[in-house]
Amino acid sequence: MQGVKIDTSALNPLYLEMGAAVQDCQRLELYISFIVTLLTDLSDGNLSDQEFRGSMENLGSQTLGRLMDEIKKRVGFTDEAVLALRKAQRGRNFLIHRFYNERSDLLLSQEGREKALKEIQEKRGAVNVANAMLDPVMNDLIRLKGIDLEQFRSEVEQRFEGS
Repeated sequence: MQGVKIDTSALNPLYLEMGAAVQDCQRLELYISFIVTLLTDLSDGNLSDQEFRGSMENLGSQTLGRLMDEIKKRVGFTDEAVLALRKAQRGRNFLIHRFYNERSDLLLSQEGREKALKEIQEKRGAVNVANAMLDPVMNDLIRLKGIDLEQFRSEVEQRFEGS
């Protein structure tokens, strides 16, 4: 039906939150890949830049479940931390693989959209608990590697602003 226009602006808050949630999920996967690669680098001797990138690429192609298994083998997490990682994994998998299939009916009403938005926020919150838990691990490994964290952040910001 050409010419029929449907106003989807009521979905914008969901799209915005889902986009941010996907970004947070990607950050979780990147953090784990980076931590595992840094641990490999620190334990096996210095990896060359090419080996480091190769490790990151290899880990980046793994499922989140495999990444979780890998990091749990290498980092002595508490039971509470392992539960937080599992909750983040379940939340991420639901958002990425099942949300729209299982919750599309909620998008048809304002009440349903509010319920869906809360669910996205809840799952995103679980992912960010895991991200916050991994932050200090990553920062400690970066310091052990001898990388100046402030200089590293500054360089990343400059690259980001330059693109």
